Amino acid sequence: MPEKIEARYVPMADAVRDFGKELDAQGESDFFPTGFQAHDLALGRLRGGSVTWIGARPSMGKTALMLSWALAQLMIGIKVYFFSLEMPRTDMIARLVSIETGIPLLDILQRRYTDEQAREIVGTLPILSPLPGNWSEDGNLKRIAELFKQIEPRSRSIVYVDFLGLIQVTGLDASQQYAVTTEAGLALKRAAMNLQIPVVAGVQLNRQVELRKEKHPILSDFRDSGRVEEIGDLCLGLYRPGFYDNNGADTELQVFCLKNRNGPRVNYVLEWHGPCARVTEK
Repeated sequence: MPEKIEARYVPMADAVRDFGKELDAQGESDFFPTGFQAHDLALGRLRGGSVTWIGARPSMGKTALMLSWALAQLMIGIKVYFFSLEMPRTDMIARLVSIETGIPLLDILQRRYTDEQAREIVGTLPILSPLPGNWSEDGNLKRIAELFKQIEPRSRSIVYVDFLGLIQVTGLDASQQYAVTTEAGLALKRAAMNLQIPVVAGVQLNRQVELRKEKHPILSDFRDSGRVEEIGDLCLGLYRPGFYDNNGADTELQVFCLKNRNGPRVNYVLEWHGPCARVTEK
């Protein structure tokens, strides 16, 4: 017979004492910079136990922003666990090489580069190879949970999922996508809290964005994606004015803070480099 656990309250004195202990124990290693001061100063560095959703329409820059964060974190020794569910990991490495070298991504993927560029690509591989990154293309939620068990609790680690809508839940099919995404989102939140590490996931915003004259993302755009707007601690929406303007320069990625559970809602702007699918500080 399983042991019966008695439900009980935590007294205020104990809660305050626990907070004091946590305050004393916290150091710089408990915070995870994104690599962009525009984000870290305005919205704060990522914290253990938190879930961040990066929402956008297709091809707006979700993967590019997550990879830019991940690369900056890898460079300072943070372990990155990246679930690449939308494209093979070799394409993700090609994106990192493009970000590092400035050689257009399509040229790398199509193998249409000069001898000098080839040497530059090859020279980048020894820089990327020793970084503490780990990759998975497994989109089954049960197996994702098994992989989460391999991450050390309270470690200097972060998880990325690209993207939430491609996670599969056994027993639920595509016709139950709302339930699938909700279950997957809750599972990621539980994992973040249990391991006390940040989890960042891309989210596809609903099609209503395309029907509006003003296409800036809003929080309700998450609603067809399960209950993610309730689950997330930080909800970001991405928008590139040049994506919809054929006559304008597509050089700007606007990041809208749609929800920040523990801080202000501040928007910021990054520089967009389309050929390399790269974002940099503006």
